[in-house]
Parts: sequence; structure tokens; C-alpha cells
Amino acid sequence: METAFFACSTTRPFPIITSGGVRNASEAYILHLEFSGFIKRLPVISVDIFDGARTMVAALRLRGMIKNITFEDVLDELRSRPLSETETVKCLKWWIGVTKEGNYRKVSRQRSQLLHALVVSVTVPSRTMRLSYGQTFLKSRTSEAIIPTNGPLPSTLVPTSITCSFDRDTLTSAFLWKQLSIVDWLRHLIDPKVAGANSEFDVTNSVFWAERVLSVLVQAWPSLTKTDENGVIATLSPTPCIPTSTGLEVPNQAYFSNANLLNLFRDLPIVTMPSGAIVEGTMELVLQSLGVRKHVELQVIFDRSV
Repeated sequence: METAFFACSTTRPFPIITSGGVRNASEAYILHLEFSGFIKRLPVISVDIFDGARTMVAALRLRGMIKNITFEDVLDELRSRPLSETETVKCLKWWIGVTKEGNYRKVSRQRSQLLHALVVSVTVPSRTMRLSYGQTFLKSRTSEAIIPTNGPLPSTLVPTSITCSFDRDTLTSAFLWKQLSIVDWLRHLIDPKVAGANSEFDVTNSVFWAERVLSVLVQAWPSLTKTDENGVIATLSPTPCIPTSTGLEVPNQAYFSNANLLNLFRDLPIVTMPSGAIVEGTMELVLQSLGVRKHVELQVIFDRSV
């Protein structure tokens, strides 16, 4: 009887209720659970219809009259509108599942297509970002977070509202993004265009921001590799970013408060944190590595004695 039923007419449409209204079955899609969080525009068969008419739906699928959602369908959806942050997380979770099944070449090509098509609407600050522009991410867990998110961050940083839902290994393997390093962050901060955009976040202008940046270094320093340490030193050594009694100074022009002979030259720039924090422990180690001086040089003595 089923065969006879479908053989009655092969040219007339078979109407079915979908999320997009009544459609011909050939235009309808089966909505699998992994797509439910971000596929909104395709005419899909609702769960109620699917559960209430399983035999008919199965027969329609068997005859190829309704379709499964394909990768191209996903791309069409992404190209049609920006996704919210929640929808983006759902989409990326689906993609992670895809990467575990496909071959490397296919996955590599599809990853590029997916990220180019996927535009996310970010809430704070309000903006949109095409994920193909993303290159870096911050540590996912709040307990591991060191770099402050309320200061300047690279435009290529994938929003933390998205990456916080994934672990570091997944972000690097599934999307080829890399974790934003302290060195990359510092280089971004001292970029003239970035520093000039807001004096509040200019390490050469704001003693409060300079102290904040140094405190981040203190947290990160014990885990930095020697290469990263050298990168930090090369970046900050020529930069007037050390809060002193005479303002912000280049590290090798600043002195610790216990430097010898300071009692003879009270006008020398002595490291002075605006918060009143005592310079000791790792902070002292960091400042000394950057070039802050523990001794008053003979040349300074000679110059001031003339």
C-alpha cells in the first residue's frame, strides 16, 4: 500500500509542515540536534511532526523526498546573517565534531570556508567580526586569565565570549588559532596607533596603566620561557613605562629606592608605584630584568659633581 500510495503521482508536490510554513517535501530538511542551536532560516521539520509521524517521515527520507542538512546548507545559513555569540558557540561545537570525522584536506578546506562565512555579532563591545580574521585567543578559564580584557586588545583576537566555551587544545587544533602571548600583547599596547587612541591605556602616559601592565608581567613571569622573557625585555626596555618619582621613565633611567648614593641625589627618578605598592619579590626581579638600576653609576656622580 505504501508503494501504491507514492506511485499515485510522481509529479505533484507532497506538502508538509515546516518551520518555514507549508512546503513541498523536497524543500524540507530533517533538523538534527547538533544544528538546532544555529540553523534558523532553513525550512525544517519540527520535532512534533517528526515524532508524531515517524513512519511517514521515514518513508519520505527513504525516497529522498526530504533532505539532511549539508555543509553547503550551513554555509548558506551563515552567509545570510550574523550569528549571536551563543549561536556561534553552537556552530563551532558542531564543527569540532566534523573535524573528528573528515580527512585532513577536506577539513582544512571546509574550515576556511566556514570561518570566512561565519560573522559573529559581539555584544561587548558592540561590533561584528568575521571569524576568518581571528588569529589569537585568551586563556579560556577565568582562573588562568592574566591579560586584562578591559584594555586594548588586538582586532584579530577572537572574542572571549566565544573562546571561553572551549579548551586551549581544541581552539588550536580545530581552528588553528594561537593563544595571545604576553609578548604579542605588549607589542600591541606600545603600537603608536593603539597607545595614541586612548591616553588612559598608554603605558608612556598613564602611571596607573603602566603599573597595571607591570603587575600582569609579575603574574606571568614565573611561567615565561627564556625566549618570552627576552621578547618582553626587548619590547619594554626602550619604552618609558616605569612609574618613578619624576614620572614615567625608560627602565635604565630609573632606580630602586634602595640604590646606593641615592641620599646624595634626591632628584633621581626612583621607582614609585602610584598605588603605593612596595617593590619587592617578583616585581623587583621583573624591573631589574628590564634594566632598572640598583646602583648610581660613576658617570652620573661625575656629571653631577661638576
